[in-house]
Amino acid sequence: MAQIAEHAGVGVGTVYRHFRTREDLLGALVYRSFGLAVANAGAAASHPGSTVEAIRMFFLATLRDRERFVLPLHGGPAVFTPATRELQVEVRATLRALIERGQAAGELRADLSPEDLIVAASLLSRPLPGTGDWDRVAYRQIALMVHGLRAGPTK
Repeated sequence: MAQIAEHAGVGVGTVYRHFRTREDLLGALVYRSFGLAVANAGAAASHPGSTVEAIRMFFLATLRDRERFVLPLHGGPAVFTPATRELQVEVRATLRALIERGQAAGELRADLSPEDLIVAASLLSRPLPGTGDWDRVAYRQIALMVHGLRAGPTK
């Protein structure tokens, strides 16, 4: 808690005033992270163009926001409140609607699921140890993943 307070530029008392326990703080960070994921998924789903491009946007947003995520799949704690669970459900539902739109348009493969996008995004958000230029590697991975999402044979 002292390190968090120092990083935030406040006293430890301020942190404890807002978060009585470490668990409360972690729960708030996980909740905030799911809110960010909902926003990123919603922005992708509202993209008027192709769903393939919308998913690329979702992956790029995840890469952009990687330092802000404190989620279990991103190495964070598994601290879930009922409100956090609601956001988790909303992320999946938003991504499912995006996928279904793409499948109906013949753009996306039939077996794609929200979990596929969530796992891919979580992999993008944490650099591999020893990787020098993670952004370069991650952009290539996004291109490969997006190519693999397309309907029909991938060449």
